[in-house]
Amino acid sequence: MQEYTNLGEAIMATQPIWLITYLYVLVAANLGAIFFIAKRTPQGWRPRYEAIAIIVAFLMAGEFMDYLYAEYGYVRLLGFAHIVFWTPVYVWIFTHREDYKVTPYFAKFVGFYLVMAGISLLIDFIDVIRYLLGETGSMI
Repeated sequence: MQEYTNLGEAIMATQPIWLITYLYVLVAANLGAIFFIAKRTPQGWRPRYEAIAIIVAFLMAGEFMDYLYAEYGYVRLLGFAHIVFWTPVYVWIFTHREDYKVTPYFAKFVGFYLVMAGISLLIDFIDVIRYLLGETGSMI
């Protein structure tokens, strides 16, 4: 089995193109929050905490995932990073999604984010459960 120096290299070398494409779209769904980091209010420009939370959770999950990869390799446990950092943000945004309808562009972004992150979280929860049930081998 070939060793890869980092998680990105392992993904690019071993996964099918459809999955790599999905991952790029998932990254776009998270980093797209940069375009909504500030909102205009009658009092002036204010930070949009939801967008900041998405970006921070994305970056922290990436760092944690790199750590997990270094410690355990390319295993199903990697999804735990998304579960830890993305789930609280996802739940917060999901439960407030009706509040965003007054800002149509942000509402469309939130819908896109919820679909993409939701798919990922579903896969991650399944993978982590499978890992905990004994599927601890490498996915390469």
